[in-house]
Amino acid sequence: MNRIAPGIPGALFIALMQILPAGNPAAQPVRARRPGGFTIDDSSVTFVYRGSARHVYVAGDPNGWDPSGDEMKRETGTDIFVRRWKADPAARFEYKLVVDSSWILDPLNPRTAEGGFGENSEVRMPMYRFPAETLPRAGIAHGTIDTTMFPSTLLGRRLPLYVYLPAGYRESAGRYPVMYVTDGGEYLSRAGMNNAIDNLIAAGEILPLIAVFIDPRTDPADPRTSTRMTDYALSDTFVRALCEELLPFVNRRYRGADGPAHTAIMGASMGGLIATYAAFTHPGVFGFCAAQSPSYQWQNDTIITMIRREDRRDFRMFLCTGTIRDAETRSRILHDVMTEKGYRVTYRESPESHNWLNWRGRLADILRTFRGTR
Repeated sequence: MNRIAPGIPGALFIALMQILPAGNPAAQPVRARRPGGFTIDDSSVTFVYRGSARHVYVAGDPNGWDPSGDEMKRETGTDIFVRRWKADPAARFEYKLVVDSSWILDPLNPRTAEGGFGENSEVRMPMYRFPAETLPRAGIAHGTIDTTMFPSTLLGRRLPLYVYLPAGYRESAGRYPVMYVTDGGEYLSRAGMNNAIDNLIAAGEILPLIAVFIDPRTDPADPRTSTRMTDYALSDTFVRALCEELLPFVNRRYRGADGPAHTAIMGASMGGLIATYAAFTHPGVFGFCAAQSPSYQWQNDTIITMIRREDRRDFRMFLCTGTIRDAETRSRILHDVMTEKGYRVTYRESPESHNWLNWRGRLADILRTFRGTR
């Protein structure tokens, strides 16, 4: 029977036995094993690293990706480094190890996530639920996606559009509510939103709709062509282009239903900021807004100040944020402001951070709120 080495908790020792030779780990030579790994219980994660290093840190969502904020402790007389983080039982977060100033994926953690700045190692706590409704399913009717370019005179450029049409659209004569989605290409590629719509329609949880995915990259293959930091930064020109050019463009080509009750806008981060601004300034166009982890801090909380000071506008709001160094502080403030002013607000928090898998996990709730059958 293995004995627990001094200073190493029992649960951690079990994990170490999976990566170290049998016997006392302090007395064993380093073998050709990959360092790293972690163990999880209901409310914490224990990271383990073994290798030749002076300093090893864990950097990730919970500590704001601080490369020197959470140093792993070397177990006395070993080359084993350990760090424990507390975590919500339903949390999901991303991280890397920083080994003598070099950022690396955790080699013994096979789970990774692709974020806006590359690939990270990932932790899913025991109660975390992956949004399976965003995965493609066989045996159901699937919508189609038309790809086109939207020429805007106001913006002076053409933006790609991906227009989701529900199954049966081309055989029907009816008109459909329309949801406009900022950062549209990424909502498709990173969040599987078209799959979520397909699956929820097939399950009878939402009524069919058209979704217009607006890509801010004039060349979707080149992220350097993105205009989101201009367009989404409370740009009146961009909002005018949506209302005066894009909606008529879409309605000439597709059977979108008229009126704010049938028209929604949504987005994440800066996209959530501009979606909120568009709905607030043009409630006669957008009757529903969904903002995910919105960047309400922009220009010294301008959007919060506007909504607090000005008369209530007639649109429904879905507001959601993670609670691991995400947009929770200002989202809570705006939720309280809008509630006090009599807005119809649906509010959600999740123990996640500022990333696409967080936003992916809220899509079904957003779609049910906009077009739910119950």
